[in-house]
Amino acid sequence: MGIGRGKVLLWVALAAGFLLTLLARPLELPTSPGMLIGGYAVLVFLAATAGWLWGLLGAGAALGATILLLQGENPGIPAIGGLMYFGVVGLVEGGMGMWRRRVKSASRPPNKLDLVCNEVLFDDSPTIVHLVDEEGNVIRRNRASRTILGWPARNTLHLSEYVHPEDIGRLRKELRKLFDLGRIQGVELRFISEGQHSVPVEIHARRLSPKRAVLTALDRSEVMELRRKLAEEEARYRYLIEAAIDTMDSGVVLIDAGGKVIWANKAVERFFGIPRDSCIGLPARKVLERLLFRIDNRAEFEDMVRYAYGEGVAVENVECKVRPGLQREERVLQYSSYPIENGGRIDYYVDITQLKRLEADLRRKTQDLEEMNRNLKEYDWAVAHDLKAPARTIVSLADQVLKQNPDGILPQDVRLNLELIREVGENMISLIRDLLHFSTIKVDAAAFEPVDLNKVVKGVCRELSSILDGTEVVIQPELPTVMGIGTRIAEVYRNLIQNAVKFNDKPVPRIEVGCEGEQGGLCVLYVRDNGIGIREEFHETIFRIFNKLDPESEGTGAGLAICRRIVEEHGGRIWVKSRVGEGSTFYFTLPKARVRKVEEQYVR
Repeated sequence: MGIGRGKVLLWVALAAGFLLTLLARPLELPTSPGMLIGGYAVLVFLAATAGWLWGLLGAGAALGATILLLQGENPGIPAIGGLMYFGVVGLVEGGMGMWRRRVKSASRPPNKLDLVCNEVLFDDSPTIVHLVDEEGNVIRRNRASRTILGWPARNTLHLSEYVHPEDIGRLRKELRKLFDLGRIQGVELRFISEGQHSVPVEIHARRLSPKRAVLTALDRSEVMELRRKLAEEEARYRYLIEAAIDTMDSGVVLIDAGGKVIWANKAVERFFGIPRDSCIGLPARKVLERLLFRIDNRAEFEDMVRYAYGEGVAVENVECKVRPGLQREERVLQYSSYPIENGGRIDYYVDITQLKRLEADLRRKTQDLEEMNRNLKEYDWAVAHDLKAPARTIVSLADQVLKQNPDGILPQDVRLNLELIREVGENMISLIRDLLHFSTIKVDAAAFEPVDLNKVVKGVCRELSSILDGTEVVIQPELPTVMGIGTRIAEVYRNLIQNAVKFNDKPVPRIEVGCEGEQGGLCVLYVRDNGIGIREEFHETIFRIFNKLDPESEGTGAGLAICRRIVEEHGGRIWVKSRVGEGSTFYFTLPKARVRKVEEQYVR
């Protein structure tokens, strides 16, 4: 039980005894010696547990006086005086006892185990620990201090010895704060070792007394070295990235979250004739105003850029035309701007000047080519008309003379010459007709539509039924559907099947029509015969216009050239594989129609 509580209980015991003594008779309290003795016994017990001997004696005196009063005897002044005497003495003695216990506790030597533990913690701490005075001078230091800073034989150090000269003023300021507030922490400064090496440290300190404090310093050398290496690596990679971007043909501008330009590459300087260093650090809107003075389509470009900046959205492929001027050329740039995660933006300027020039050249050449084609078509028709008219006249006159002069009237040689003139004229008319047809073959891919080859081949065979009489024709079932112009594709099959019949010396001619699969989205189609075959050296030349291997054969030799033109206009190619006496196989490719995929997409 504490001293303060014992004191209170003692006073309660004395006061209760005194009041009971004085008021028992006037108030005619129903008291008895047993009751009073029991009550006083409790008070005496409480006083005794306080550990105050004199207080116990005072309570006993009060008890004696009360008993005398109850017996009808007046204890008088001596009894009351004795009560007060013993009570006062008990209080004084109790107070003196409390003071002696405090003095004894303060002067008691510390426990040896506590001393050993504190010493071990102080000396074996891996961080620098200094006991310092108000001026920052070291009064005592641990082993880590000796290892890191040096001076192993010294236990004390002056402030100017171990603190970097540039940081002494700061440390003194922090020490004043320490002794005023009682604690400082997270203060970064530099110590100096015995070998005059800088040691970066982080200080935490606590006041122990008005003139003493304990200071711990974490060695930050490794952390600072890692930071240095990291900064070097970042600088190196940043240099590599900036160097790479600087070599780009596109202009790049980096804008931070605050809307300021933090970097621009050399292309920006070259495009606009503005030193890039003068742009760095300026608000992006200010830089934009400087660029607008050099742009022809200023209003359109400014609206798009301000929209991108204001709304924080991406814009792409905005053209701006830079006027020529001092240190800059006339250019067409394509501007794009994208927001990035940190709140900034990246602006790109792609130089499309050359592309625009090529596009203009292409448009001009396309127009010239279209004009040439129109002129050529007109020329073809004019030439054809001018050539066909005399040829028709020659054929007509020769035919008229032959009809007007039957056999026997004209000499035989004259008749033969007239028949030759008529035949040559008719052949010339056929050549002119085929030439016109060849020159007008032009397929528009936009007009392509799915073409069912089953229907096309069967239709061609019906048209040629007269020349196919006695020929075995085998058509592969379920030919594919291709994309193209149906009439043109039918013309290819018509020419190939006619040639297969014309150049066949077998008793039973055989023609096969089929498909050998697909290559790169193109159907590989074929027409195969068992005819006379073609020598290998003619496998390419037979596709040239008016190239006939057999001068005595009918026709102009334009059929295979027409087939080649039609197939190539459809994005395919045509070739032949043949051996003399064994027949020929003409292959050609046409784009496959994606009918199934279209249907599936429509169903979904």
